[in-house]
Amino acid sequence: MKIMIILGLFMVLPYIVLSAYAENSWIVSINPYDSHGGQELFKPKELPIFSGDRVTWQNNDSISHRIVSGVPQHPDYSGTFFSTDIISGGENSNSISLDFTDYAGYYYFCEIHPWYTGKIFFEDRPNILFSTLDISYEILNQNILSIGGLVESDLGNTEYEMLIYDSKNNLVYQKIKSFESDSSFNEVIDISDSLWDKDENYVLKLVYGIPSESTSMQIKISKNIAYEKSKYLEFCQDFKLEDNFIFEEVLLPNWFKKTLCWYGNDLMTEKEFVNSLNFFKNSL
Repeated sequence: MKIMIILGLFMVLPYIVLSAYAENSWIVSINPYDSHGGQELFKPKELPIFSGDRVTWQNNDSISHRIVSGVPQHPDYSGTFFSTDIISGGENSNSISLDFTDYAGYYYFCEIHPWYTGKIFFEDRPNILFSTLDISYEILNQNILSIGGLVESDLGNTEYEMLIYDSKNNLVYQKIKSFESDSSFNEVIDISDSLWDKDENYVLKLVYGIPSESTSMQIKISKNIAYEKSKYLEFCQDFKLEDNFIFEEVLLPNWFKKTLCWYGNDLMTEKEFVNSLNFFKNSL
């Protein structure tokens, strides 16, 4: 009985076993070591998974880490449910498969730096709460992703973690904030970076609460057109003064031929080129 009480300190509430889901693989990044500073060592801080999914810790630090289940206050039980080998700087841990058996999730920590902790929980467990009353997103001016909504009133001012994954389960965005006092939330994200050009389909996970719950939503962000640079080199030969011309269904000024040439010769980035072309799509 005493053992079960201690184990319960680092397990999330128990539930009944749920049928297996298709396996996914997830990566938890280990951020560079920051002594006893306030920086979170793990990204994401809380990872929602399905039963049978695999988790790998990616060490983006220059020093070694070792991940074990449990909480550092009860070291006698650390690693009872899973543990990694020592993960050297720049390397990945062995991949660990976690099945939903008797517990909703697991706490874990770095055995070398025990003040850094994280949590994995199953979002396919039965009887899980769903406290998100409303959630939606909007793309503004092609470069801004706005996400907002409302949760249950008793969650006002409590912390949440917003995660956005691409279609290959790569974490492309993380933000830890608190709900407003009226239990609303709104996040404005700059998606002009080329990082967002690599995919169109994303999954948002809003993680919060004790026991932890996760609200998921599909997000579609249209990619910028992949422009083949070689087709623009022809404009390096012709700078004759003419009226505006149509290219890629966009009305462009004559001098923009030089811009097309520069892009073809790698004298400007794709982001710069696409933003320039989009400017004329909206202005001429």
